[in-house]
Amino acid sequence: MVRLFIATACISLLILAAFADVEHEEHGHGHHHHDHDGHDHHDHEAHKDLLTGGMKIGSVEDQEEKLRIIAMNIDTDQNGKISREEMRNYIEERVKGQHLNEANDFISTLDPNKTEKVAFQSYIRDNYGDLNVDELETMDKSDLRARETRRNYLSDKAKWTHLDEDGDQYLTYEQFQKFLRPENYEDLRKLEINSIIKEYDDDNDGKISNDEYLKMTEAESGTAESLGEELDTNKDGFGDYEEFARYYLPTLSSTVEEETDHLMKECDADQNGYCTPDEIVKAYTSFAVSQITDFGADLENQKEEL
Repeated sequence: MVRLFIATACISLLILAAFADVEHEEHGHGHHHHDHDGHDHHDHEAHKDLLTGGMKIGSVEDQEEKLRIIAMNIDTDQNGKISREEMRNYIEERVKGQHLNEANDFISTLDPNKTEKVAFQSYIRDNYGDLNVDELETMDKSDLRARETRRNYLSDKAKWTHLDEDGDQYLTYEQFQKFLRPENYEDLRKLEINSIIKEYDDDNDGKISNDEYLKMTEAESGTAESLGEELDTNKDGFGDYEEFARYYLPTLSSTVEEETDHLMKECDADQNGYCTPDEIVKAYTSFAVSQITDFGADLENQKEEL
């Protein structure tokens, strides 16, 4: 099931679509960050410029040359080949950098006067518009789409309250960055996933059945989907906490590991455990026509900070 969260938050894993082919589809999840990060861990569209740092080049030759330079920068020991560890470190650095940039952009929107704090009401107004959140908290479950909006709001409120140590309805920039990335903090991750299960677990057995999952997916996207093996990994017909956490909010570590494995497999043509710049360029050439491949910003806006 392919789904774009937000969120909130993705998110989305996976990463580096400059190397991703159309068949390497990952599930984008919509249960955190409410569309302001625009990047779920498994959302290649959101991560399409991670590898290139947001650069866009004209000709094929220019693209290949730029990619070769990038590959040489990934090769930190400059031995002419990229190990799995070097690839992993580069991916992790790019993901963390993008997360930080997105958080800073969001903060500049919510705190234009640079007070060093973000107000809960500013966040709610930006994410939920003119919705009456007080009514959301007391509404029944008959309206599925409104039900999912309520779940998101209550989850946001719970995470915010958890981080708001002095109870003043404001978060510091550091706290707000954590708020946007619940997958990286087990306490916040637990609040997010439990909010899903609590909302749709109608028989209160602590897990989501196929019937409950049909309602849940219809509430999320308007289309009911059956509980599949991608989520129900133990094939018992239910989605439990661990399965939902892995599927909806994969950790940064698992996201990076998964994408590292993917990229090494795509680039390591001779299967010797390393990727050379030539192999990376050839991998790019294979995927350059993919609809999800893009180099981001115009070259005139490029910053040589690789």
